[in-house]
Amino acid sequence: MRESVADVLVVGGGPAGAAAALFLARAGLRVSVVDAEASPLFRVTRVANFPGRPDAPAGLELLADLRRQAEEAGAGWTPGYAVDVEDQGGVFAVRLRQGRVRFAERLLLATGEDLRLVGILGLEREGTFVATDRAGRTSYPRVYAAGKLRGLVPEHAATSAGDGVWVAVHLISDLRGEPYRDHA
Repeated sequence: MRESVADVLVVGGGPAGAAAALFLARAGLRVSVVDAEASPLFRVTRVANFPGRPDAPAGLELLADLRRQAEEAGAGWTPGYAVDVEDQGGVFAVRLRQGRVRFAERLLLATGEDLRLVGILGLEREGTFVATDRAGRTSYPRVYAAGKLRGLVPEHAATSAGDGVWVAVHLISDLRGEPYRDHA
């Protein structure tokens, strides 16, 4: 029996992926996140430059807070490492190392330096990064990329989160056919 199909599967639960999941879920989309829990932020003892967080939390705490916000907005969260992806005619099937499969109509890749799915999908690259347009659209229809993976932002939690939001807003706008604004 096949699991339900998400509107968007976010692969990567670091700052870019978690922030994207938050905005996608707030827009009413069915969002699922696959998180290998491999963000470099896990090893950071103090994040002193994240807007709205003058307490300079540890990276682990900041990621937990971003995840909690995304889940409260309706995003589902699955620990796991994505090892394969197949486009099954309009629905992506993403297989996890743990044997589970997640299904979605669209993918948002926020995998940092991990290029496994990039290679499987045959996405165009610019050096070590995924080639995207301004909005985060890749060369493969219905696949977006955010954060360090697209090489447009320095490796900082705040800029990665901001890029995740940027790409999520454009993905939502693409779906709705008009500019999306989240002012709630």
